[in-house]
Amino acid sequence: MKKILVVAMVDSIHTARWLEQFEDSQDEFLLFPSSPHRRIHPKIRHLIGNESPMKISIPRGLRQTGLLLAAIDKLVANRARGYILRRIITRYQPEILHAMETQGAGYISLQAIRKIDLKPFFFLTLWGSDLFWFRKFPNHEVKLKQLLKVVDLLAMECERDVAIARSLGFTGSVYPPIPVTGGYEVDHLATQASRSNPSSRKLIMIKGHTRFVGQAEIALAAIDALSDRLTNYQLVVYSTDPKAKRIALKLKKRHNLSIEVFRRSELSHDRLLELFSSARIYIGISASDGISVSLQEAMVYGAFPIQTDTSCASEWIENGKSGFIVRANDLAGISQAIKTALEDDALVDLAAELNFQTAQSRLDFKIVSKMSRNFYSSANI
Repeated sequence: MKKILVVAMVDSIHTARWLEQFEDSQDEFLLFPSSPHRRIHPKIRHLIGNESPMKISIPRGLRQTGLLLAAIDKLVANRARGYILRRIITRYQPEILHAMETQGAGYISLQAIRKIDLKPFFFLTLWGSDLFWFRKFPNHEVKLKQLLKVVDLLAMECERDVAIARSLGFTGSVYPPIPVTGGYEVDHLATQASRSNPSSRKLIMIKGHTRFVGQAEIALAAIDALSDRLTNYQLVVYSTDPKAKRIALKLKKRHNLSIEVFRRSELSHDRLLELFSSARIYIGISASDGISVSLQEAMVYGAFPIQTDTSCASEWIENGKSGFIVRANDLAGISQAIKTALEDDALVDLAAELNFQTAQSRLDFKIVSKMSRNFYSSANI
């Protein structure tokens, strides 16, 4: 039995889905919050509760102090949480320290282990834009080089990020690319009617981020340009921020379109997957991304994916055949991709079959879970 200290966002569905894979594990997990959370994700609460055989806990006093500690750390460059984490490492003595995500968990972990003589085996899992985007900024480039220098094993979703990590000085081991949020019950879906004829569906899913690297405003501008073709469609703009919500509601009023808007975390994960299973098209436009969890969900449930080339989409879909990979700021190209996906039924149906085959071989829960379960045992301890 190993002691594993996981530094992660405790309000994140991605953290929850990763940990769920170890529900029957004999290892002992201690979870250190890395984000200014207001709540613990319900799936994590379930794992901590008596209903789960998993040995997992959050250190006393850290469940309710996420906002306060994050505010303090803005002034002292993560030294407050770094100090607390260092104390926990010294007292708890984990064999493995696992930072899930870089700019929060990774930087806090770096502060913690700087003054530890005998540090635990250090895993870092990259999320989405951790290297691809942040390496562009000098202050982050310095931190990334410092962090990667002390990482023993690096996990990521994209082959793309291996070369980036090496260019930043990483010399440790690399775990084979793996979906960091777990797999899907793909085999269970193989016989479901929801997989048939995605071309007959009348729903379009649009990722609604405009903050950070999100560019939902460009996706919505394309919808504006194609409004006359969308009168018979329902549009769902999800994970929205206030800007995306305002744009979407203006479009709804201006063109009398059927548009529903959902804030970040307003939809449960199960409900989100239900919507994907009824969608013809998924649109994800951003300046940076990893695989994109939404791309995976579209592939599993048959929605035709339109994703920007700033992601790792090219490692999962074939442009023009199983989806469209578009440039982030190319409004004309994005509009044309949506128009084609609206009109070409054969393309949409073939893409669904091709993507489902990929999902069966790379995203099925049993396959991803097996890779994940081998993750901690790969530590050279």
